[in-house]
Amino acid sequence: MTRILAVNLEGAAGGAERSLVLLVEQLQGQFSTIVACPGDSVLSRLLDSKGFCCHKLPRPPARAYSSPLSVGYWLRASLCLVRVVLRAKPDLIHANSLCAAVAAMPAALLTRKSLLLHCRDLGGPGLISRVVGRFCSKLIAVSGAVKDALLRQGVKAEKIEVVYNGIDRAVISTSNPSSGMSKTGNAGVSGRFTFGHVGQFVPWKNHFVFLEAACRVGQELPEARFVLVGDDVFGRDRHYKEAVVSFVRKSTIADRVDLAGWREDMEEVWSGIDCLVHTAAREPFGRVIIEAMAHGIPVIAAGACGPAEIIENGRTGILVRAGDVGAFSEAMLRVAQDGEFAERLGSSGYADAVSRFTAGVTAERIGRIYREVLGL
Repeated sequence: MTRILAVNLEGAAGGAERSLVLLVEQLQGQFSTIVACPGDSVLSRLLDSKGFCCHKLPRPPARAYSSPLSVGYWLRASLCLVRVVLRAKPDLIHANSLCAAVAAMPAALLTRKSLLLHCRDLGGPGLISRVVGRFCSKLIAVSGAVKDALLRQGVKAEKIEVVYNGIDRAVISTSNPSSGMSKTGNAGVSGRFTFGHVGQFVPWKNHFVFLEAACRVGQELPEARFVLVGDDVFGRDRHYKEAVVSFVRKSTIADRVDLAGWREDMEEVWSGIDCLVHTAAREPFGRVIIEAMAHGIPVIAAGACGPAEIIENGRTGILVRAGDVGAFSEAMLRVAQDGEFAERLGSSGYADAVSRFTAGVTAERIGRIYREVLGL
């Protein structure tokens, strides 16, 4: 059976990591997949529990990958990957990020293995992206916005394929809101409504836009509640997290905001959210958006990049101008006060998630790319 080595430099289970786990699960039986990732990490333990073979990589650096002080890490990671490739003898190396592709390039060069980059970010150093783009056999972009960014960085269009992330169909099948009134249906009557913001505590997620909009909504809806699900997962944005927590504690809605932290039990989290508010202005894709849609939850998002490709404004969700606190608060009030409208958004979003964003569809397209690269 064709062997694939998936490389992930981070050990936490963020969106990119959860997408990778779903992918290797879906490709079982078609390809023999092994994973190289940091040892004794959340990701390695998750993969071990599912029966996948993991090869140990060094812990990621506490500072930025681009820091001069991270040179030692890059040398260790690259040498480790050379040993893994020589031992595991994969037919193809699948790098789950630009950084993973950089670390895997020496191993691919030395062993003459094909390298594929799964590009999940909108930006990166242009020179590095061009070099990696020329070396890789294919680049998978998680959205058209990511493809456009790669093109601007000088990557050839014929090397790039857009494949959207997918979600577990087992989750979708239990979430159909059309069997009865959705949980948003009576919100306008009772006033008890929970808005959620789900994502890592990193500056580009724009938590402050959500919190400022929440303060405005809180004045109109005294019973409204707000929950922040997330954390500084990779440990590189401590000061940003501290600023977010400080803002909450000093705000007029401090007693109505739940700082839920990073949660693995997302099924329970989704059951307590009536509307997802996604404020990132430069979101490559937006995995939490399709997860919310798959649970029949109305979504309000910045109308740019990945979310603009996922949501049809006014039908499967609401798109507003990025960074516009007033527009976000107005949309939040409408969803909370118009139960019929919220229910339509939830039902239409659910139907769209079922038809467009399943892990099976994602895996089928990536499996085809594997075969194309390997000439199978």
